[in-house]
Amino acid sequence: MNVLVAGGAGFIGSHLCRRLFDEGHTVLAVDNFLTAHEDALPDGVRVQRVDLGTVDTARFAALVSAFQPDLAVHLAAVHYIPRCIAEPDLTFAANVRSTELLCRVLGASACRKIVLASTGDVYPVTDVLHSESEPTAPKNVYGQSKVLSEILVEHASAISEGRLSGVCLRFANVYGPGETNPHFIPDALDRITSDETELRMGYLGAERDFIHVRDIVDAIVRCLFSDTGSYEIFNVASGIGTPVRQVFAILQRLMGDTRPVIEDQARFRTFDRRTLRLDITKIRQATGWRPTVDLATGLAELVAAQRRPGSSAPSTKSLSH
Repeated sequence: MNVLVAGGAGFIGSHLCRRLFDEGHTVLAVDNFLTAHEDALPDGVRVQRVDLGTVDTARFAALVSAFQPDLAVHLAAVHYIPRCIAEPDLTFAANVRSTELLCRVLGASACRKIVLASTGDVYPVTDVLHSESEPTAPKNVYGQSKVLSEILVEHASAISEGRLSGVCLRFANVYGPGETNPHFIPDALDRITSDETELRMGYLGAERDFIHVRDIVDAIVRCLFSDTGSYEIFNVASGIGTPVRQVFAILQRLMGDTRPVIEDQARFRTFDRRTLRLDITKIRQATGWRPTVDLATGLAELVAAQRRPGSSAPSTKSLSH
């Protein structure tokens, strides 16, 4: 199969491209490479440097025509929420315009399916286990951009007369090696490896659903190659909520760190939810997917990777998952 991966050199994208390539597919990674690097991809994956938020339609259509994708995965996005809030124009170009362009161009091609990376941030800020049947009610520009992207994928599927199916995957908090944004876990590792005498963190009372990047990739692949109908939405998560304070304590123990941790109110963020937990019943029943990497194992692997020579700190500039 020919598979186009938008945001293919980013955090999730590079893991996905490697998996698809290893399974014998022809893979085209499309990325703007603001922070991503081609060396994250295996030799043999085709690469095109394209910014889907600004690229000329004719140029992108010619690229798609030359590659002739059978399937596509859309991971390209600005998804670090502080940056989304600070740069809403960039967010809507990178997240929404890119989705509209992909849907329009792929809808006119022989591509049969597009899988979109969405987010649990589309759900209301309520302390419940969120399911796909719940109405969306995002409270920040990132969640808003993903709701609009989901609508675009649904519309593209509806008007294709059965030629193009769509799947929107609402991810929980993804972690693992190669993260390109300073979300909680990479930020915690950065603090723990610093020479500060005390560790000042933001709000540690939150509960999150942490899902390893390998499980995310497996969910994408299952949905890409399964019969999921004309359009579907699935949560992708571990199904288990874990207090971030507990995650930080695990990381400290793994790193052999005993410094005091201070919850600094000056670092609290107004958009932080108290909880975000996702129900994964639907995707398990539809595809047989289930998470396989427990949090303790995933964190231990991440710490081991962090200690290897050449590991780098995350960046706030990435436009891809």
